[in-house]
Amino acid sequence: MGAPGGSGSIGRTISSGLLAFLFLAVAAVLFVVAYLALPGYDHFYGLLAIGVLSLFFSLGAYLAEAFSTRAPIQRAVSWAFAGMGFATLLLTLAFAPSSPLSLIGKLVGLLLVLLVLIVTVAGTRWRLGQERGVAQRETQREAWRSRPAPSAFTYATAHPPGEPSAPPNQPTPPTQGGP
Repeated sequence: MGAPGGSGSIGRTISSGLLAFLFLAVAAVLFVVAYLALPGYDHFYGLLAIGVLSLFFSLGAYLAEAFSTRAPIQRAVSWAFAGMGFATLLLTLAFAPSSPLSLIGKLVGLLLVLLVLIVTVAGTRWRLGQERGVAQRETQREAWRSRPAPSAFTYATAHPPGEPSAPPNQPTPPTQGGP
């Protein structure tokens, strides 16, 4: 592996960009196939299939992000597929002019998509909180590593919090009336 900023990181960026491009190309072909293979009701089912496929591709791009140390391309592809999937599903269910679904069917479909959207948003918020926590711990670790190591004398004179320190050793005063 190359050093950050070296030719190794450029190679990883190009390969992750190429991987994202291939991922998008496969998705585009599958979307066209789904749209043409399911022409019923003015492609209503094709659009639903494209929305569901988009959500699965979003999940796939998200999982691909886990295999990379710095994955802004996979994260962007994941967000793009998620946005496309939710938009396609919501708009198709809400505004399709020749939908074969009844009003109750549309409402149930919208409710299901909205529930998946809520779970996705909650998971995203949780993940961002976890990333912030990791960043804070890394900052604290770096601060700890940059401090000089304590000496053995510091360990010997350490006291637990709340415990009074031992009085200094003082010579006993001479007794009265003695030699």
